[in-house]
Amino acid sequence: MRLLTIDSREVGGRPGVLLDSGEILDLAAAPNTLSESQWIPYSVVSVLAAGQDGLERIARLVASVRRTTGAARERLVSEGVLLPYAATELLAPVRRPGLILVIGADSSAHMKSPNSSVGNNVSVSIPSNIEDQLTGAGMLGAVIGRSLYQASPDEAAAAIAGYTLMIDLSLPEPAANAPLGEWQRYWESKQFPGACPIGPAIITKDELSDPGELEATVRINDVEVGVGSLCSGSMSIAERLARVSRRFSFRPGDLLVVECSAENVGRPRSLSIGDEFTLNLPQLMELSVILT
Repeated sequence: MRLLTIDSREVGGRPGVLLDSGEILDLAAAPNTLSESQWIPYSVVSVLAAGQDGLERIARLVASVRRTTGAARERLVSEGVLLPYAATELLAPVRRPGLILVIGADSSAHMKSPNSSVGNNVSVSIPSNIEDQLTGAGMLGAVIGRSLYQASPDEAAAAIAGYTLMIDLSLPEPAANAPLGEWQRYWESKQFPGACPIGPAIITKDELSDPGELEATVRINDVEVGVGSLCSGSMSIAERLARVSRRFSFRPGDLLVVECSAENVGRPRSLSIGDEFTLNLPQLMELSVILT
């Protein structure tokens, strides 16, 4: 299942599901007559927090839509219940995560501000003080579906609801012995509005159980610049989540983002104003950002 958040008049957006047909089912707009469970969620986080029961209810709703044909289906389109993916603006799949925690292979961690998150295929205005040094790196995010603190690897694995993509925009990382002021400027450069594109969807574990087996591609202006795994290293994402949960607590909708150490896909790339940075998981999802 691919959960996403539709940009709408509501501040938090509207939860949706990307169907095999290429359409988006607006879960908040779906009439009760479609729902076998009579449960319509009003955010992606509410779906995640409901756990397996919530996903099963949404699956039944999706199955109901698939069975709808003819005039009844045309009515769903005309009423805006079914939307075309290409023409629908999306927010980050979790509109405003409570925590976006980025961890390295050595379990070092830093945070991105929730206010820096944006959705797919957006134009991001780069602050003038960093535009000539900007870099972008593609990463994989695990989306948390239940509260978690000081967890075992098995508990951490069970808490992961699905996976999404993230692009980290910032200044280049300073040398280890750089002055404190350079490090402070580096951390601050990660927090501007739009510095954290996320999405376009959360792919739940029933569809993507082991993202470490997948190869991603990075493109800049449609030119491929890297191919490789977004989950390199000896520890699984669940093991990393368990380790970092000794210091941080997590709630539904939070993101644990994994820095990729692989030179071919994970390293930060120099970017300029006007560039388009694209991170792609073939056959699954693609996240792009345009720099202005």
